[in-house]
Amino acid sequence: MNFAHLTFDHVGIRVTDLDVSERFYAKFGFIRDPEEFAPAVKACGLQHPSGLRIHLIFNGVPDPDGNVLMDVPVKRPGYTHAAFIVESMADLVRWLDQEQIAITEGPVQMGHDRRIVCFIRDPDRNVLEFNEILK
Repeated sequence: MNFAHLTFDHVGIRVTDLDVSERFYAKFGFIRDPEEFAPAVKACGLQHPSGLRIHLIFNGVPDPDGNVLMDVPVKRPGYTHAAFIVESMADLVRWLDQEQIAITEGPVQMGHDRRIVCFIRDPDRNVLEFNEILK
């Protein structure tokens, strides 16, 4: 099998409340794709104008300890976050403040100062990373 032309399709994000999560991700430009709404399997596809896609898996149960992959002392294997590229970290930080979305880490330069990175959490404490790639 040749994987030379493999592309990324979507990331699935488990959530507890579809309406709350859909409104949150809509702030970033994601809208419901009616072709990707499957209530029988508790999945709702969202698409961004850039072509990025996410699936909200709305069968999560609230956990008082937070995100089981990130917020507990024992670090178990699993996907820890989705990462997005933005044109301007300064603009993103201003917008997050305006939207009252807390930054949980950063902004900080990483990768041999190749990028500026910050992290936020969605309503279910799923981690989202934003990167400004430096020239």
